[in-house]
Amino acid sequence: MASLLPLIQTRGNTVNFFMRRSGPELWKTLTSVSKSGQKKGRRNTRQPVRPLSRFYRIGSSPMKVEFAGLNAPMRLNDESLMTIAEQTEDEIRDSMGGTKKILEEKDTGKKKRNREKLHPMERGFSGTQLVGQKLGAPPPVDGVNFDDFETYCLEVKRTSNMTNVFGRVHTMSALVVTGNGRGLAGYAVGKAPIHRTTTAIINGMGMASRKIFHVELHEGRTIYQDFYAECRNTRVFAQRRPRGFGLTCHPRLIKICEAIGIKDIYVKVEGSTKNYLALTHAFVTGLLNQETHQQLAERKGLHVVEMSPSRHFLPQIVASPISTELKTEETLEALDRLNLDDFYGEGRYPLRKPKALPFFSNLEGHLDARWRKHPFRNQESTMIRLIADNMVPRWTRDARAAWAEQRNERMTTGVEPMPLGIGLSHVVPKKDD
Repeated sequence: MASLLPLIQTRGNTVNFFMRRSGPELWKTLTSVSKSGQKKGRRNTRQPVRPLSRFYRIGSSPMKVEFAGLNAPMRLNDESLMTIAEQTEDEIRDSMGGTKKILEEKDTGKKKRNREKLHPMERGFSGTQLVGQKLGAPPPVDGVNFDDFETYCLEVKRTSNMTNVFGRVHTMSALVVTGNGRGLAGYAVGKAPIHRTTTAIINGMGMASRKIFHVELHEGRTIYQDFYAECRNTRVFAQRRPRGFGLTCHPRLIKICEAIGIKDIYVKVEGSTKNYLALTHAFVTGLLNQETHQQLAERKGLHVVEMSPSRHFLPQIVASPISTELKTEETLEALDRLNLDDFYGEGRYPLRKPKALPFFSNLEGHLDARWRKHPFRNQESTMIRLIADNMVPRWTRDARAAWAEQRNERMTTGVEPMPLGIGLSHVVPKKDD
């Protein structure tokens, strides 16, 4: 065995701070927090006590150095205090993978949560977070069950409050909405201590089940009329849509519509789109302030007429006043002639930004191509009209030539009059040479 004694540097007065203090006292200098620091939440910023003895053991190394009296017995008449022992291949392999084995044992000791694999349509707004997922029915309140209700969490955030005793106190806040999909719904904000997200959501579910409201739905699927609502800096423009249109709106409003039972609607949100509480409050306020057709007829004293494109915009009376006298043309006021969109929208309309032109719109080659297509700008509409009127069976050159020759013959024989219009005011017969 080779001796490492010539390589050892010895010092007689080796006394320093780390030798005078114990391990717990040294760790306390790194992890301790004062009382004022605890009030300000500085305990979470300190690093934890790490078990260094598991990774750094005195006297153990990949070279298997033997220290007399430390990891090897002391022998009399042996001047070598430190020697290097020969190792087998298995010992070398074990020493090299010792740290890796300790880390693997540390990972396997933790209990892993078995997360249920959700369908893509049932996932939340962001991955596996609870925000946006279906959370089931809220707990019963005073013997009333909510088995047919469904709950959604719209937002989870951390809030803080500055106090004169504890300093800045952090809490968890959860915005929750619940509904049965048939007009009954409610929303509330649940709060809980810091890092208690589930508790905040459960508290919000209990509060939302106590604040149930009813929304009137037209045909059980959409709103009665377009409306405008606002809260703080959030402005909402809601428009009803025909059957089968779907929900085209903010992701949070989609969950609210599913909870209420709205199936066809278009909502444009302007201003602040990240203040979800103001967004929810504005949308729900607009829903609660809308009028049914019968309420509108009673308030105005007029027939409520609907002109649907499915009936070729022919007027159809959907509601008539019963307890109110029907007004005549002479008794109508200027306010009665106001457009309903202006009345319910308070004169506001959503911002319609024009579509941006492509970069090549003003290039010389593009303008030249448009000018070459200009003579054929009405060809598509003419083709549709001639085929729809059964003038030509197919849009081919032979069919169009046959139709033009047949029409020319009818005009020359006087069966069909010559069309006169712009650029053709009179017909002069051709002179025979």
